[in-house]
Amino acid sequence: MTRKLVVFDIDGTLVTDTHEVLPDTIEAIKQLQEAGHMVMCATGRSLPLAKEVLDEAGIEHAVLSNGAVAFVDGKQVYGNELDPKALEKLVRISDEETIDLVFNGLLETKLRNEDFQPETKLAMESFGESLPAIERDFYQKEPVYQVVALLGEEKMSVYEGQFPEFRFVRWHEYGIDVLPKNGSKAETLKIIAETYGFKQEDIIAFGDGNNDVEMIQYAGAGVVMANAQPSLKELGDFVTLSNNDGGICHGLREYGLL
Repeated sequence: MTRKLVVFDIDGTLVTDTHEVLPDTIEAIKQLQEAGHMVMCATGRSLPLAKEVLDEAGIEHAVLSNGAVAFVDGKQVYGNELDPKALEKLVRISDEETIDLVFNGLLETKLRNEDFQPETKLAMESFGESLPAIERDFYQKEPVYQVVALLGEEKMSVYEGQFPEFRFVRWHEYGIDVLPKNGSKAETLKIIAETYGFKQEDIIAFGDGNNDVEMIQYAGAGVVMANAQPSLKELGDFVTLSNNDGGICHGLREYGLL
């Protein structure tokens, strides 16, 4: 069988709604690796927020922060940090509008605001994580690859037309990811594929959210979880079972990998 690049989103895909990796999924990942396939995660999480899941699943390769960072065999192979001047502007506007920010660096994740809004805690805990430590000026000390801005749709107008350097992807009622304009999971996977010798048709990607759109469209086989929103299901090549019902294994069987 041709060697495949098999890619899993984390939240809503690789993990259940209770933030666990199913035992059958862990066993399937081992089988893929033993067969010589390259298994990666591609997630909006930063490394500190993804590490526990990566360790549990036995995965050493990851595209993180929605494509802004990539690790292979635990070593960084790609980085695309946010423009510092535009980031300074984002911080200023967010402070003026009482919008909480989370900075994702390479190895650390920090919250800017001490007096954070209740919605911030709700959004950050939605994927099973506690709030990061507070460090207001972290973005001035370390490269920032992604910002999580905590705001509802009604406040998005304060950012509109202000940031040609960024793109915004909503992942929660009160949360958006701020990414480099030219960045996405798909763009970084293209680099990984070229570097490690995979053709586009040999990439199988699993996802469920807005930040998976480009990846699902780019992959040779885009597998969408049953719990995904209808718009993503229309873009995929195959709709598998949900993240709670063995959707990873079901999808892998569909493509003859199990």
